[in-house]
Amino acid sequence: MDLLHSWGVGLAVRLQTGYSGYQGLFSLASTVADLHTTFFWWFPVWFHLRRDTGLRLIWVAVIGDWLNLVLKWVLFGQRPYWWVHETQFYGAGPAPSLQQFPITCETGPGSPSGHAMAAAGVWYVMVTALLSMAAERKYPAAVFLCWTPGPSPQRTT
Repeated sequence: MDLLHSWGVGLAVRLQTGYSGYQGLFSLASTVADLHTTFFWWFPVWFHLRRDTGLRLIWVAVIGDWLNLVLKWVLFGQRPYWWVHETQFYGAGPAPSLQQFPITCETGPGSPSGHAMAAAGVWYVMVTALLSMAAERKYPAAVFLCWTPGPSPQRTT
């Protein structure tokens, strides 16, 4: 389990050092797709726009939260911010330095991350719904992802 925790700490250190300029964006993405916002804002909006997407959001939130709870019981993974100070994994060397943020200041088990699981599931449902709506309106999905100049390839039979 220490090896798994060390990978998580390594990823957190990489994100915090290499992408520190995106801290606000990461916090916003997590806050916008948390379960509270999903239940009270996204579900009613999406249920009004597309009933199937609203129902998917509720199911993703409920099953994702339940699965996260079960995995936390099974793995009982410590929060990386605590684990680096309590483990002997790094030996005599210095433990990695991790920044803590208000969204990560909780007291229960931290692995797997409920915020990450919920945000990933909610964002997946909403983005795929938006791409599906674009496809129904005959907008190519690639317009939302990238644009490449030049002539369109010709089909030959």
